[in-house]
Amino acid sequence: MIVVLGEGAADDPAPALAVGLRRLGEPVVLGAPDTGAPDTGAPRADGLITVPCAMASADEVAQALARAQEAAGPIHAVVLVSAGAVATVKGELTALEAAEWSERVEKPLRRTLACLQGSHRHLRVHGGSLLILLPTLSLVGSAGFAPWAAVAEAQRALAKSAARAWGPERVTVNCVAVSGELLTSNGAISPDRPGLPPLSLATRPDMETDVAAVVASLVTRAWAGVTGATVAVDGGVWMTP
Repeated sequence: MIVVLGEGAADDPAPALAVGLRRLGEPVVLGAPDTGAPDTGAPRADGLITVPCAMASADEVAQALARAQEAAGPIHAVVLVSAGAVATVKGELTALEAAEWSERVEKPLRRTLACLQGSHRHLRVHGGSLLILLPTLSLVGSAGFAPWAAVAEAQRALAKSAARAWGPERVTVNCVAVSGELLTSNGAISPDRPGLPPLSLATRPDMETDVAAVVASLVTRAWAGVTGATVAVDGGVWMTP
């Protein structure tokens, strides 16, 4: 079973990913501060089983995963889809105050750390996969989005460190980089490259179909030999490693 952890906001992309995974036949539980269901284990309107999880601490994440396991069976993968809504708001780097930097960068990273630590407690028993979804802009930078890029690059560094440490326990940790517009609905992110000619893509990946298919594949044992990597699912916009 796969647990997808999101933020529970109105524009949270986690439910779309969870729905896509469910359509592929994967048992899925959605975890978020506001799950949209009356209680643990109750399905939402879209059929997803949900558990509350604000990712405030490793203990909270571990408890949410325990509830998910009770509701849907053994967990073999956890997917984090959470940068913090405030991190995705465009703003000038020179205008950032210390308190704002803490809210937009440090808080989402503490949530990421809690997710990794809490998930590890479950996955280390039988092995499994951890995935972090992040924007491709972290690989190349984007004017006005320094906080978001900082969060995403730090998430990639945490993923690599965890992959190195937890490999002997058969726990893989990877990142999936997608177009920023799939992770926020603020309309400020474009997959096209600023100042460069637009690209003609064979397909522009979406969360429910393309990203879900890649995630479903990455968490199988066929990918057990790949860890600490970043897989880009952006239709070839950036072609970064």
